[in-house]
Amino acid sequence: VYGRRYDPFGPDNYPAELRKIREMTAIRDEAIWKASKGLKMDLAAADARTTPVPEVKTNFNPKENGSLTYLYGEEALKKLHVAPGYKIDLFASEQEFPDLAKPVQLTFDNKGRLWVACMPSYPHYKPGDHKPNDKIIILEDTNGDGKADKQSVFADSLHLPLGLEIAAEGVYVSQGTNFVLLSDTDGDGKADKKEILLSGFDDHDTHHAHHAYTSDPSGAIYMGEGVFLHTNVETPYGPVRATNGGFYRYSPQRHKLERTAQLSIPNPWGIAFDEWGENFFAETSGPDVLWMMPGSVKSRYGVATHKSFNLIEEKHKVRPTSGLEFVSSRHFPADAQGSMLINNTIGFLGTKMHFMKDDGTGYKSKHQVDLLTSDDRNFRPVDMEFAPDGSLYIADWHNILIGHMQHNARDPLRDHSHGRIYRITYPSRPLVAPAKIDGASIEQLLDNLKLPEYRTRYRTRRELRGRDAA
Repeated sequence: VYGRRYDPFGPDNYPAELRKIREMTAIRDEAIWKASKGLKMDLAAADARTTPVPEVKTNFNPKENGSLTYLYGEEALKKLHVAPGYKIDLFASEQEFPDLAKPVQLTFDNKGRLWVACMPSYPHYKPGDHKPNDKIIILEDTNGDGKADKQSVFADSLHLPLGLEIAAEGVYVSQGTNFVLLSDTDGDGKADKKEILLSGFDDHDTHHAHHAYTSDPSGAIYMGEGVFLHTNVETPYGPVRATNGGFYRYSPQRHKLERTAQLSIPNPWGIAFDEWGENFFAETSGPDVLWMMPGSVKSRYGVATHKSFNLIEEKHKVRPTSGLEFVSSRHFPADAQGSMLINNTIGFLGTKMHFMKDDGTGYKSKHQVDLLTSDDRNFRPVDMEFAPDGSLYIADWHNILIGHMQHNARDPLRDHSHGRIYRITYPSRPLVAPAKIDGASIEQLLDNLKLPEYRTRYRTRRELRGRDAA
């Protein structure tokens, strides 16, 4: 409605949306006063008399944007190409599971089930629409054929769950200004308790809000936050204030939030830890992937520390990147182990693999192979994670339009219903036998920590953190 990005799209609809939301707020204020006197008010009828929101025309450009034709099933799969020796299959799509709409983050739980945060309400709620109903869903392959055949909803009525992380005590979720813990207290598989742990995160530019949750080896949750935001969170340890790009670290054991890196980056998306616990991140407004530790020096408010150096060689810089993962799976070839995978959603549509090696006191990379490429211009890989069996799962946002400021937030071609999950395997090598984690004995869990797969150890540590110390 205001500010440097008001033009060119703001005048089309936002003044009317602002008037409408203020009118709707006044209606609810009146309804509350009437309710205090035992009177009722027809909110729907009153809302219908508020300022209408104008229709927005698309600025779709066939040369720069996706395709007006959406592909499905085998037809969509044929447009995806993997490196020699690899194979890609469709695990799930919005056709079989309509709730799989606009997946933004995925992760596996200790039972081997795939959790997906879906947010069809993106870019944000439109005044006058039904309340947002974004969801966290659970997909399962119950017969072992490599395709999802069961879905359940862990949480609904969410708005833009940009980050989630599973823990023994529940599921941590990004919810606008709030950092939330959702839990299932009666064991029916659905969240029935919501606890706002922290509040005060800025979310006025929704795609910059705290996101891309992942845990370090101690169980502390890292999350990114983008430019233009000014956060002020009151905590038991004092206020945590942040401006512009950077990262947070939240320790569930101590209930402590800290600004772990204040960097000059507009769009940090994708956080990953390597075998040694070093963390890396993708800077999605540019082609950079960087090592976080050099920028984790505590700085004064509003002062950015040095963000380290780009690790991607010049001829393989692509933008923007979204989602990082290190190869750690005996199912993948030996020469891929330890390599970094990067998703890309504009220009180059797919996943690049870079070999990582030490370089003095830092790192450098060398392009190894394009693991995945796509001829489908609507393919938008946004997150990935290795499964318990060593295969790689990739979330496809799948949209004609991509980019927050390149199109009006209400552009009619912004999709709100598509989403896919793909699975990459290496058929000439056996899948990994999934380690028992959920319900395993302490001895078995400790043995799991000796296994080579990082994600197996990741989930095992999560299970151990939920066990009694005695």
